[in-house]
Amino acid sequence: MKFIKAAVIATLAATSVPALAAVRTVTLAVDNMTCVTCVPMVKKSLSQIRGVKRVAVSVEAKTATVVYDDKATNVAELVKATTNAGYPSRLKRSASQQRRAC
Repeated sequence: MKFIKAAVIATLAATSVPALAAVRTVTLAVDNMTCVTCVPMVKKSLSQIRGVKRVAVSVEAKTATVVYDDKATNVAELVKATTNAGYPSRLKRSASQQRRAC
């Protein structure tokens, strides 16, 4: 009986863990942001995407840094969201690329 109980617990634990989901950080270049009123529009467009955890937008740097779950979304969806909001973007650099450059 103890063996069966342990097997059931192990099975439940194994199936409840997401299949290697990873949190990623990317920086998007949003070249046509020209003033501080652009920031909330870009931030809102990205924040509404399923899987996005955090968004930081800089009008000075013309960038949006996004932390997201790669099992729920991807860079193409992020770019699409900003573009649909009127702010076309492109991948500038991912956190892993920044670490390799150092």
